Amino acid sequence: MKRIVAAVMIAISLGLAQGALAQAPIGRIVTVDLNRVFNEYYKTPIASAKLKETADSFNKEHDEMLANYKKEIDEVNKLREEQDKSEYTAEVREQKKKALEDKLVETNKMQHDIEDYRASHRKILEDQTQRMRTTILKEITDIVSKESKDAGYQLVLDKSGNTLNGVPALVYSLDSLEITDDIIKILNKNQPKTSETPKPADKKDDKK
Repeated sequence: MKRIVAAVMIAISLGLAQGALAQAPIGRIVTVDLNRVFNEYYKTPIASAKLKETADSFNKEHDEMLANYKKEIDEVNKLREEQDKSEYTAEVREQKKKALEDKLVETNKMQHDIEDYRASHRKILEDQTQRMRTTILKEITDIVSKESKDAGYQLVLDKSGNTLNGVPALVYSLDSLEITDDIIKILNKNQPKTSETPKPADKKDDKK
C-alpha cells in the first residue's frame, strides 16, 4: 500500500513539474558572429584608416631619425679611420680623437632617442587601437543586447569564439538561429553615403 501511495505521489509531482515547464516562457537561443559584425561595421575601416595614418606618420619620423643616425655613424667611422693616419700630425690626430669621442656621445644619445621614440609610439598605437576596438565593440554589444531584449531572446552566443584548445566554442547551430546579418544591417543603417562622381554627359554630334 505504501508503495502504491509513493508511486502516485511521484506521478503527481512529475505531472506538476511538467505543467510548470509547459507554462514557463521559453525564449529563443540565437547566435551571432561578432568577428564578422566587427569587420563589416562601417565604423571599423574608418577607425582603422585613422590608425594607419597615425602609424604612417610615426614610421616616417622614425625613418628620418634612422637616416640621420646612419649619417652620424658614417661620420664616426670616418673619424675613427682618420685619427690613426700617419700623415696627420700628432696634434691633428688628437683633434680627430677628441672629435670622435664627442661624436660617439652624440650618436649614443641619438640611439637612445630612437629606442625611446619607438617604444613610446608603439605604446601610443597600442592604446589607440585598444580604445578603438573597445569603443566599437561596446556599440556592437549594446545593439545586440537591445535587439535581443526587444525580440525576447533568452541567450545570444558568439559563434566566432574559440576555446583555449583552439576549437570552436560553438560546435553546431542552425543557420536560422543566426542574427549576424540583422545586426550588421542595423549598425550600418546610418552609414554616410559616399558621394558619387557624376558621369560626364554624352556629347551630341554637331549637325552640319
